[in-house]
Amino acid sequence: MRKRLLLASCLAALAIAGGCAVLADSGRGPSAPSIPVRLDPERPAVAEVGALKFRGALELSDNAVYGGLSGLWVSPDGGRFLAVSDTGRTVNGRLSYDGAGFLAAASDIAIHALPLDDDPAYRGRRNDSEEIARLPNGAWLVSFERNHRILRYTGGLGHPEGAPVRLPTPPGLEDAPPNGGIEALTVLPGGGLLAIEEGDDDGVRERPAWLGDTRIESRADWHRLTYRAAPRFRPTGAAALPDGSVLVLERRVSLLGGWAARIVHVPADSLQPGAIVEGVELARLEPPLLVDNFEGIAVRPGAAGETLVYIVSDDNRSPLQRTYLAMFSLPESALRPTVARR
Repeated sequence: MRKRLLLASCLAALAIAGGCAVLADSGRGPSAPSIPVRLDPERPAVAEVGALKFRGALELSDNAVYGGLSGLWVSPDGGRFLAVSDTGRTVNGRLSYDGAGFLAAASDIAIHALPLDDDPAYRGRRNDSEEIARLPNGAWLVSFERNHRILRYTGGLGHPEGAPVRLPTPPGLEDAPPNGGIEALTVLPGGGLLAIEEGDDDGVRERPAWLGDTRIESRADWHRLTYRAAPRFRPTGAAALPDGSVLVLERRVSLLGGWAARIVHVPADSLQPGAIVEGVELARLEPPLLVDNFEGIAVRPGAAGETLVYIVSDDNRSPLQRTYLAMFSLPESALRPTVARR
């Protein structure tokens, strides 16, 4: 088991560092079913991790076709999901639930190529999409690595379409490592934007972050702050809550420990220009719990006033990894304030 974990970790690290092959096809995906999985494969009774209560998880079984998922969006009623792939495609489908409200299946998977912009200054891959966020008017924002940028798309029938418009680039993003750009992007209530750079796997806890606006017109409209992750973790996703606070998904990979993920809560009043923000950990996923390269997070309101939290993993198109879509419930009482440092 330890040798297998070591091999999987090595291949995962190589995939993160080197990226994945490009698949250009688009259209409807295969009819392969999703497979329900447990939070703890060896202990079926385990139903909580930190402040989160497990509400079901799926393995999307044909990773060769719709793997590599990073950003995630889930409709307010939970009936549909949309993710972006690091091959410049969107993957969307229907979600269904059992009688207890647990995530039970994903179906009607459809795949579409993202229309891309063009710039003579671009070098190498232009289609490494990493995060997606929906605007109040139904438009979409998608962030890209390697050629770092954020593109705005029109609404469309469940996925971004039309000629994209490039937003002004946050100052300093051009200095981000090729495979460490904006992996966390979310739209705040009222139209604000929060973007967080993933950075290198270099042990540095502080990552550049920016506050902006959906009506941003120039680079000067972005305001710098700093996001502080846990040691050896890097931010890979973000989802805003109705009160203006944010859940941030962080990911860690090591040769001995394999994959790990944690979800932290960043209160709204800590998101200020110049602040150093360090959220409160709500949950940490580590072996033997269900874990892989979790990179996307989405939220929606639950019927009982709780927040339903979804996370999706990027399998790096490796046969030793999996694409998981997991759902948890987060009670309002679990959210605690964080003090911003200046």
